[in-house]
Amino acid sequence: MKRILSAIIIAYCTLMVSAQQKEETAKEIVISRIKGLYKALSQHEEAVDGRFACRSWLEMVAAVNKKDESEDIGFFNDDIWTWMQDENPSDLEARNIRFVTLDVGKGTADVDFILHSSVQTVHLMFAFCCEDGDWLIHDITRFSKQDDGTESSFSFRQSMKEYLDADDNIDYSSGPEYNQDLRKLVNGED
Repeated sequence: MKRILSAIIIAYCTLMVSAQQKEETAKEIVISRIKGLYKALSQHEEAVDGRFACRSWLEMVAAVNKKDESEDIGFFNDDIWTWMQDENPSDLEARNIRFVTLDVGKGTADVDFILHSSVQTVHLMFAFCCEDGDWLIHDITRFSKQDDGTESSFSFRQSMKEYLDADDNIDYSSGPEYNQDLRKLVNGED
């Protein structure tokens, strides 16, 4: 009986250590993704979106760009990763990185941080999803201090959804239908 109990305790402890190791590994990967993104942007690398964003994000951005072809003023006035209108400075740095949520089993994480540069400092939060075994950015939220001292937030994904939904009848909610509708819009299909 003692052997069985000892075996159960050892198995339980092994599972707990394994879960903690998975969580720590996920944290390390997500932090390296954030730092890698801003290093690439600081070095003015091209096409970083495909390396750091999930498929549904890329499809939504493509749909916004497609819609912008027929608009006088486009949706993207600022760089989506830095919130800066001009060329990105070469000193971008993510500071005070803090996990708000992390669920390795579901493959989701929300990470809050300060993006610092010589041009400005921005409070951001990235929503990550684990896609094909890689942690990729699913949404970007920017926080801003208002004149009255309160903080407001702006979700890029939600704003893109509202922008796309403004003129057409496509539902851009998440799910397989959403991705199919986006592909049709991007490819000009009915």
